[in-house]
Amino acid sequence: MTTCERLFHNNKAKATAGKVREMNISGKCDYACRAMIELAARYDTGLPVSSQIIAEQREIPEKYLTHILLQLKRSNLVRSMRGAQGGYSLADDPTSISLLQIIECIDGPVMTPSKMETAAYQELNVLWKSVANEIADLLSGHTLDKMLEMTSKSAMFHI
Repeated sequence: MTTCERLFHNNKAKATAGKVREMNISGKCDYACRAMIELAARYDTGLPVSSQIIAEQREIPEKYLTHILLQLKRSNLVRSMRGAQGGYSLADDPTSISLLQIIECIDGPVMTPSKMETAAYQELNVLWKSVANEIADLLSGHTLDKMLEMTSKSAMFHI
């Protein structure tokens, strides 16, 4: 089970009355979540973390991780430092960065209803907007600090 899937386990069970469904999260988004959790686990040290360490600790291909970290940096979710002691760190406190921000940075909007102008579509447009807002609210409620608490790997990091 991936990190992102674990986040929704309780909500899935409630919403589907015993029927467990899987989240459809891209591999790239899953890797981004793993990387952000690793950075959150090390946030209190104040030290940047190399992409090599993140890749090793979270089982992410390092070349792919570099591209993901650049996307996260462009969205101001992480910072980078050059040099021998350089690496990546969170741009903000783990309580301030949400799963929604990570997903939208990597995969774009979670749910964007299409812009159809037919009368049949307009009937359901209010519903689609409501569902999109509910999903965004749910994802916004899962911050990195909460994600860190929900993962078992975070307990393995010791200074």
